[in-house]
Amino acid sequence: MANELQQTLERIINKSNILVEKYHALERTNDEINSEKEQLVKEIEQIKRDNELLRQENEYLKMARVVAPNLDEVDKARTTISTLVRDIDKCIAQLNE
Repeated sequence: MANELQQTLERIINKSNILVEKYHALERTNDEINSEKEQLVKEIEQIKRDNELLRQENEYLKMARVVAPNLDEVDKARTTISTLVRDIDKCIAQLNE
C-alpha cells in the first residue's frame, strides 16, 4: 500500500513537472508572439504613414496635371500661379494693416 502511494505520488510529481515545463514553453512562445505582434504593428503604422504620403503626392500630381495638362501650358500655369500668389500676398498685407 505504501508502495502504491509512493508510485502515485511520483506519477503526480512527474506529471506536474511536465505541466510546468509546458507552461514555461507556452510562456516563451507567448512572449515571442507578442514581440512579433509589436513589430508588425509598428510596420503597419509605417506603411500607413507611407501610404498617406503617397496619397498626398498623388493628389499633388493630379492638381499639377489639372493646372498644366501639357508642357506647352507649363509657363502659362506658372504665370497664373505667380499672379495668384501675389494677389494672396496683397490680401495678407491688407489684413495686417
